[in-house]
Amino acid sequence: MTLTRATLVWCLVGTMATMTIVSFALAGLSVDLRSNPWLPLAIAGLMSASVFYRYRRPNPHLCSVTEAAAQMLLILLFGILLTYAAMTTNFPYRDAQLYAIDQALGLDRRAYLDFVNNRPLLAELAGYAYMSLLPQFALVPMVLMIANQLPNLRRWMLAFGLALIMTSALSVFAPAVAAFVYLDLTPQVYANISSTVYTHVPTLEALRAGTFRSIPLDNLEGLITFPSFHTAGAIMFIWALRKVPYVRWPAIALNAALIAATPIDGAHYFIDLVGGAVVAFAAIAMSYWICRFVPVEETMTVPVPAAVPEAARASV
Repeated sequence: MTLTRATLVWCLVGTMATMTIVSFALAGLSVDLRSNPWLPLAIAGLMSASVFYRYRRPNPHLCSVTEAAAQMLLILLFGILLTYAAMTTNFPYRDAQLYAIDQALGLDRRAYLDFVNNRPLLAELAGYAYMSLLPQFALVPMVLMIANQLPNLRRWMLAFGLALIMTSALSVFAPAVAAFVYLDLTPQVYANISSTVYTHVPTLEALRAGTFRSIPLDNLEGLITFPSFHTAGAIMFIWALRKVPYVRWPAIALNAALIAATPIDGAHYFIDLVGGAVVAFAAIAMSYWICRFVPVEETMTVPVPAAVPEAARASV
């Protein structure tokens, strides 16, 4: 069996699945599959389609598309579930330390909030930029597929999964209720952006208290404050699309705005962004290192049957 980048991604998916199963068993958590049966059905359907187009009706393009889509959904699912297990470890909240670091760096969150809050249009645009994270998870693989950059897509998925693992691991030791709650910002301060801000504290507290055991798939929440995965994701989106003409510059602009909006709409400390950037660059470096051992490049080109010799056609 030839080792390919697709195989590496499946190894990563298997590792994340094992980590999820073990961590959920240790934390006493379970997944409520009935809450969203369409998600596992969609994953199973994509995997079945990939097998079909690999063996029954060979089509490299459709096989790669459906396989990558299934892998992406699995990486996202296991990555988010790992954050739930991480939050059950019950380490002390680190909000005081995170805020102290912001202050030591001379970063004034209240001044930043006031600057955005006094410009309603800017606040609205920041909200749209922040909410672009999830759509980009679908759009970036599609763009890379269309641009015939399957090897880059595989490397990006490896980096993305590694970043999720690192984010969950670091968050075990730095749980936080987020700046919005810790600093007790009034609704007046968030007058223009409160509709896009939510607090994850009830879920966080329930996980830490052991009163929330069954995780619904129809309402998965972002629970991590440090490091900021929105920042890590934005950096990796820029990296993934850096070689795609006509897309790289819009991607840079959108994801720069996403990062800038993270302290506002994500209620993050500024140091969370630094942590997210470190995670992103570490994951990218690790993906390059891993892919060094897989020299085989995949192709999405449908093989063209060999031409029939003229003499053979004449004899028919």
